[in-house]
Amino acid sequence: MKSKQQLIKDSIEISKQNAPSSQVFFDIAFEKANMLSEEYKADKDIILVGLSLMDIKLQEAKKKGDISKHVSMASEFSSKFLKDYDITEEEFNKIINCIEAHHGKIPFKCIEAEIVANADCYRFIHPLGAFSYLGILANRSNDTIQNIKQLEFKQKEKYNILSLEKAKEELYSYYDHFSKLFNFNNK
Repeated sequence: MKSKQQLIKDSIEISKQNAPSSQVFFDIAFEKANMLSEEYKADKDIILVGLSLMDIKLQEAKKKGDISKHVSMASEFSSKFLKDYDITEEEFNKIINCIEAHHGKIPFKCIEAEIVANADCYRFIHPLGAFSYLGILANRSNDTIQNIKQLEFKQKEKYNILSLEKAKEELYSYYDHFSKLFNFNNK
């Protein structure tokens, strides 16, 4: 059995191999997850692993043409991946909940899952994350209007997931500012 410290290293490494090309987009969620874990006195290790594995199958699902399956694919992959590490059943269940609940479609069973979902919101609503996401989209397509509409869609999705007061305090004003900017096409 591999140690929990090895699990953290391995999950971060595998996440970086499957992450978007923007380091800022990757890092902002980890930075904010760390801040939220301190605020809510949660297990940072569980959060790091959950955050690292939640989108581990995003690119594969995209290639298969069904991005909505990335969560179930990540959960299935992670269930097997985690078996090689010395973690408790409770830790295992928390990590799986972090993965499965990060889109807010199933309930949070632990504070760590709620923190992971809220930290992910920073990737799309916080200006650093939003501009990084636009850069990622621009690398895929030069359709600026479509890229802005995709950012707007993701911001609305993530705004509806926000549940922690600390994250809401920081992100609501950014969301409001971006919402006003998105109306440029309606004038």
